[in-house]
Amino acid sequence: MRTSKSAVFLFELMIIILVFTMAAAICTQIFARSFTMSQESRALTMGSINAQTIAEQFKATGEAPDDLYFDKDWAAVSSSGDAYYTVKLVDNGSTAEMKSADVNIYKTGEKDSLYTLHVKRFEG
Repeated sequence: MRTSKSAVFLFELMIIILVFTMAAAICTQIFARSFTMSQESRALTMGSINAQTIAEQFKATGEAPDDLYFDKDWAAVSSSGDAYYTVKLVDNGSTAEMKSADVNIYKTGEKDSLYTLHVKRFEG
């Protein structure tokens, strides 16, 4: 019994469409994951820049500066109610000769810090 050439062609076409559909699904997942990684990387970069700013203020003055608040795009906001990210300096065992603190970046609603920077200042 002979099979028609059009039946074989349609079967091959269905296989090709299946392969391209699977490849498109995989590529879409990869692009979505890369976007998420890009957003997380940007948050870490901007957080470290702002943590360095607070640390330099602490090193220059020896006093804890006020907390900084930022929205999702890292634009400064005035109150903690509008904040998506918060930058805080917390004293961690200062002595008379050495002031020591941690600068922490928090995302709103999360207990763990996004980034922590340890800073010390010699009082001499």
